[in-house]
Amino acid sequence: MSGPTNPGSPPPEVPEEFADAYRAAYGRALAAQTVGQHREDPAPPDEVVDEVEEYDDPAERPLPRRGGPLRVGTHRTTEEYDDDSPTWFEGIRDSTWFVPLLLALLALLLILGAYAVGRNIAGRVDQSPKSDGLVVDSPDGEVQPFTNQKPGKGAWKGNVTRVEDVQAKVGCTSKPGVEADGEPASYEASNLTDGVADTTWRCNGKAIGVQITLRLGEEIPVGQVGLVPGYAKTDETDNTDRFAENNRVRRVRWNIGDTTIVQRMSGAPDDRNLQLVRVPRTRADKVELEILAVKRGPRNKTAISEIQIGRAG
Repeated sequence: MSGPTNPGSPPPEVPEEFADAYRAAYGRALAAQTVGQHREDPAPPDEVVDEVEEYDDPAERPLPRRGGPLRVGTHRTTEEYDDDSPTWFEGIRDSTWFVPLLLALLALLLILGAYAVGRNIAGRVDQSPKSDGLVVDSPDGEVQPFTNQKPGKGAWKGNVTRVEDVQAKVGCTSKPGVEADGEPASYEASNLTDGVADTTWRCNGKAIGVQITLRLGEEIPVGQVGLVPGYAKTDETDNTDRFAENNRVRRVRWNIGDTTIVQRMSGAPDDRNLQLVRVPRTRADKVELEILAVKRGPRNKTAISEIQIGRAG
């Protein structure tokens, strides 16, 4: 058996010009063989083996072994990585209950919106003459238009309802007349509170200073008053506009218990709405209305088709 091969001398068949390269390669092979032997016989745990291998060419030196897990595309440590756990919204969105909950929320919003609109409409209906029984004398029960005038200081802001069975008394009353169709027409004070807009009380002349007494039957809280300031009728026979034909009331004074309110109207020939105004809540068993000013029409006769008293609350 031949002894160990001397790495310093190449085999005889290797040409001399390749001798240096052979020696280097042969030396690396022997070194690798030596490292393999160390791997087969590892040092005991208590010993530390520190081998430093020298190379003539630094490029030939093998890369050191890397410790820890291999990370691709980043050199951040574990603590530097972003938290990939889902947010609370992503958790809800990915849940099987997301769509049913969304639909339930939309339905709730629709219900609340409808409720708010309904409350708003209900508040308006409470002030409507139709809900209080004021209509014109027509087969289809046409509603008399109304206007809520700007309230004064301290006026009642709650709901109001029309007071029924109000008794009206006035000193000046025109004699009965005849309509264009030959039917008789009465202008008594009872027409002021009958809930029908095209019947009227009428007085000859301007009627300035005329007072109308309205008895309520009992003491009640009054929160609103109003009137149709003229003869709100168009004759069906010849289409005569009775409102524009007669005098229209422009200003009145309301005496309600210890409360006094002055109400103004335009007096225009086409403003035949029921003119409503809120007043401070006042308890009274009667209301007095005094005519202060009128707008002249072709016929010098002053008319009021309807007076309405509103109970507060």
